[in-house]
Amino acid sequence: MTEPYQLTLGQMTQAIRAGSLTSEALVTSCLERIAQVDPAVLAWASLDTHAALTRAKQLDQEPPRSLLHGIPIGVKDIIDTTDFITSYNSPIYQKHQPTANASIVTRALDAGAIVLGKTTTQEFATRGKVSSTRNPYSALHSPGGSSSGSAAAVGASMVPLALSSQTAGSIVRPASYCGVVGFKASYGLIDISGVKRMSPTLDTLGWHTRNVHDAAIALSLLSDWQGLQEFEQGLTGELIVGICKDPFWPMAETATREALSLARERLERAGVRIINISLPPGFEKLGTALDVIGDVEGLAALKHEWLHHRDGLSAGVQTKLQRAETITPQVYEEAKRLARTCSEQSASLYAGATCILTPSSPGYAPLLELIDPGDSSFSKLWTILGMPSVSIPVPLPGPLPIGLEVICPKGQDTLALQAAQRIAEILNQTT
Repeated sequence: MTEPYQLTLGQMTQAIRAGSLTSEALVTSCLERIAQVDPAVLAWASLDTHAALTRAKQLDQEPPRSLLHGIPIGVKDIIDTTDFITSYNSPIYQKHQPTANASIVTRALDAGAIVLGKTTTQEFATRGKVSSTRNPYSALHSPGGSSSGSAAAVGASMVPLALSSQTAGSIVRPASYCGVVGFKASYGLIDISGVKRMSPTLDTLGWHTRNVHDAAIALSLLSDWQGLQEFEQGLTGELIVGICKDPFWPMAETATREALSLARERLERAGVRIINISLPPGFEKLGTALDVIGDVEGLAALKHEWLHHRDGLSAGVQTKLQRAETITPQVYEEAKRLARTCSEQSASLYAGATCILTPSSPGYAPLLELIDPGDSSFSKLWTILGMPSVSIPVPLPGPLPIGLEVICPKGQDTLALQAAQRIAEILNQTT
């Protein structure tokens, strides 16, 4: 018998609307699951079981507000919540209680979602202290960063949806490591007010879910996106997949190489046309440009902490900010100019392809003892270009999950979700 916590978000919604499942029963099931598995995973920075159950009982007395009505969710601990401490995984903010919810939290609550608690994050969602969270598939391995707890909570079936953020690879990489879908919206699509900023040029919201459809449901309620009906109709034209290995393919480990090979094989067998994508000159420098922009803007974002609470910053954050102090305004402007130039040229990347398929991570999750959330190089290029990205698990036999990301032009979030849905269906066909 399927337990409520095992359902997808879409299935939960259907059951609640049909009257076969109450929100109270669903929340109870998820809380029991958390009590069972989170002592080993450590995905949560804070929880409030009493408040969650009280809200669930109240929502059960109301007609459904939306597809998120009565659905329990997690919220990354850099996103402001009035009912929970928002600590950013920093000793400086261990008692920080925001006076207003972030815009995305307000939208979730208005839609009837139930925030169970805050999911763990790397310090300030950047290169600082990692969380204590473990990979739900192996306690010896990292869940990735910086959206560690969100990916792990969904990967361990504690919640069907957890809100996350990405400035380089913080949604996509943990999704790959934890065997879940990671959705990063086009830059600017989701209101980011009330989120601890690190880089105004790069910061983007998104989430982790169990499948692509659930990611689309969330987008329809947590932003002004109106594409759910179009998404559910599916692709109307031919799916042409462009495979891009540049510029970091030498970093790809065996698992990632095998995942991309398996994807190509299954897509071709299904009749999908595959083309190889090569990056124009200059695009190979975008990863470095992202680092420059992220460091300089990170110093500005953490100016107060740097000036007044330096001892409370980890060695990793201090190194990042010290490096930022050595970057000249000219180098920063050159990085921004390169990003603009490549963005203007980015339409040519697709060369007739519906989407680009590329690695989500260099390989399997690194060992936890390395205190390394993994390299984000495979995501940097698409993040700096502001493009939507959907990381999907690849059914590759092996000891840990591995994912690939589906990329579409900036603003084409509906197409990215449609393409990811179709590719995921093909990859998971058993015959």
